[in-house]
Amino acid sequence: MNTHAEPRTATVPVEGELDHESCEGLVRAVTSHLAARPPVEVVRVDCADMTLCDSMGLSALLQIRRDVDAAGRRLRLDHRPAHLDRLLRLTGTADYLLADPPG
Repeated sequence: MNTHAEPRTATVPVEGELDHESCEGLVRAVTSHLAARPPVEVVRVDCADMTLCDSMGLSALLQIRRDVDAAGRRLRLDHRPAHLDRLLRLTGTADYLLADPPG
């Protein structure tokens, strides 16, 4: 019998603009999930309803990636809108934010 356990996952939605007004809330939500017991293995940021991501929003995503990596977990940016993918490509952060952590 082959059983496959799904990793424990937390999903944090981004609604509207991810900017200087909202990015702190996103970082806090992810930090809370990283501290949860039992621990989550995968943090998913659902970007389906994201309407804008400015430089502070990008900075928040980079901070989240560092925090998730430091905790030994995986990060997924789900349902990315075209404007976010374009920003990640233009800033050279796509490979870092979208790749699996080393190891």
